[in-house]
Amino acid sequence: MAQALHSLQQGDQSTAQQLLLQAIAVSPTHPAANNALGKLYFEQHRYPEAMERFEAVLSTNLRDSEARHGELSSAVALALQVRGESPEAALACLQHARENLPDDPTLLTDLGIQAQAMDRLTLANESLNAALKLKPNDLTALYALARVETDQMDSVAAEKHFRAYLAARPDDATAHYGLGHLLEMQLKTEEATKEFRRSIELQPVQTESYYALGQIALDAQHDAEAEPLFRKTLARDPNHGGALTGMGILCFRAKNYTEAEEYLAKAIVSAPKYQPAHYYYSLVLAHVGKKAEAEQELKIAASLQQKPAMPTTQSTQ
Repeated sequence: MAQALHSLQQGDQSTAQQLLLQAIAVSPTHPAANNALGKLYFEQHRYPEAMERFEAVLSTNLRDSEARHGELSSAVALALQVRGESPEAALACLQHARENLPDDPTLLTDLGIQAQAMDRLTLANESLNAALKLKPNDLTALYALARVETDQMDSVAAEKHFRAYLAARPDDATAHYGLGHLLEMQLKTEEATKEFRRSIELQPVQTESYYALGQIALDAQHDAEAEPLFRKTLARDPNHGGALTGMGILCFRAKNYTEAEEYLAKAIVSAPKYQPAHYYYSLVLAHVGKKAEAEQELKIAASLQQKPAMPTTQSTQ
């Protein structure tokens, strides 16, 4: 071991690796040798091999702090590395690490966030609640849990956790938007508007709160108020499916069918699963005499009617 550590200090990783492997061959669960080799593999971005070394130590001592840190760092790095190409692989990596670190709140939080991104909401909720039991009031886990509960339509729990998070971080614009979105879903329009406006005050360059306020105004038939909000949204994101739809609806109401058709044609490209875009596009097409196309859009709108109506654009999926 002394020779291996000396080689590492001299920057001779090849010799150090050989010596550490020899030590492990003699004693497979040798803590110092496995931790040192795991750290070496981690520095070389060989994360699966690093995890094997740290897990060899954890198999005999779950409280070894160096192995715990190494396992966590390697698992998180590997999950980040593979997440883009294979979210399933990222989730599997974090779940595997949980077998060796069942009581690590950071790992449980990362697992919950990854699970939510994949719509595994039951796993996400369980993981984040477990993290908070181990580390009460952890703000990252608290905010992530509020988002999961929003997705699960558990509005009471989600509102409680959003407000607890904002009590600690009152200047988080994204959290104010999240709470506003939740309140809007509950038809608490006045409270939602307050949260969206606070979000804009804190982060004027954002997009979604402008859109949300525009949608509230549109639903209330306050067209003059809605238009500048949709235009601000489109100035920041020209392909925002919801704002394009909103402008199309405003033009339709004003009987400006040419502009309405232009906006809604763009909307169904940006947000092809957004039912209101297809529905209003069908109405506009009917008004300009494109009967066959109007019927086709109406069929699409009908097929999407029972699905969520959030205008997720292709650029943000």
